[in-house]
Amino acid sequence: MQIFLFLALVCLIVIAVFIFQNPTLVVVQFLGWNSPELQLGLIIMLAVISGAFITFMLDTFRYFKIAKTIRELRASNNKLEKMNKSLEQSKEQSAVSQAGVEAAAAAHEQNK
Repeated sequence: MQIFLFLALVCLIVIAVFIFQNPTLVVVQFLGWNSPELQLGLIIMLAVISGAFITFMLDTFRYFKIAKTIRELRASNNKLEKMNKSLEQSKEQSAVSQAGVEAAAAAHEQNK
């Protein structure tokens, strides 16, 4: 936790230094729209933050898709485990029945 806070503080300092070292005022033009004059460092930081937000949103959608797949696979796995347990019990019962049949056949052979 302390390392995370330290890294966050270092990033904050780097961002502040970047903004203060790029005080040039610029106007952003996009599809006929002109922004007011803003510091270059501030515009670049806004672009970085916007990119990080878009990446976060895309990753969130991917996370929910993966979580849904995991839930479906767990449900399928539980169903298959129950089926496997049922088949193992049937196998054991068949083995017991087979042993009984073999014992009866052996007893019948001895009685002849």
